[in-house]
Amino acid sequence: MTTRDSWRAWASGRKAPRITDWLREISEPDWSATVHHPLFDDLAAGRLEGKRFAAYMVQDYGFVDPFTALIGHAIGHAPSMADRVVLGQFMGMLTSDENSTFQRTFEAFGVSARADHLPATRDFRHLLHEVGMGGQASASGRYAEILAVLVVTEWLYLAWATRISRTEGLHPLMGEWIDLHDNPDFQAFVDWLRQRLDEEAAGLDDTDFSRMAERFRETVAKELAFHDAVHPCR
Repeated sequence: MTTRDSWRAWASGRKAPRITDWLREISEPDWSATVHHPLFDDLAAGRLEGKRFAAYMVQDYGFVDPFTALIGHAIGHAPSMADRVVLGQFMGMLTSDENSTFQRTFEAFGVSARADHLPATRDFRHLLHEVGMGGQASASGRYAEILAVLVVTEWLYLAWATRISRTEGLHPLMGEWIDLHDNPDFQAFVDWLRQRLDEEAAGLDDTDFSRMAERFRETVAKELAFHDAVHPCR
């Protein structure tokens, strides 16, 4: 399912096929289950009580440190200054605007960011660390593998944020969390990530291509497991 031959068979007969569209399709049903997760509907409808929202944010904050480290690895392995500039700008947003939302949420609802991580959170953190440390992939394969993880994490969040319809009177911090993932700049970044993964993946050898595709699917599965863990009502 994750081989280059599978990609070619899927692409044949399609107009303007994209590797990232194929990756999303082979990650079903986990992809759609995450995008349509009840957590996001409850968040948008104001059904997510403040303490539960804060508890979710504590777990999500557990990804910030290994995620920023992963972006650092991406910057180091990027093949051009142009890529480093875009990734560096995203790193700046994470460590300023997004970090501020987390900190103000913890303060508003009286929770500690040092709360224990759920097993699903620890599992996802391990994935981010593992990808950042690399493995047997070539230099280009490693960059594509990192991009695959970034595409999943950011594209999924864009997808749920643009799908939901928020209710009036939503808590400002909840609205802010949605806005971070539903705005033109974030859309442009996700578009860029997808384009760069399409380009990088096309040049991989068969082994690195399969490894990249497997990592994409694994990341989607861990996203679903995480959201089921923080909002177990599916």
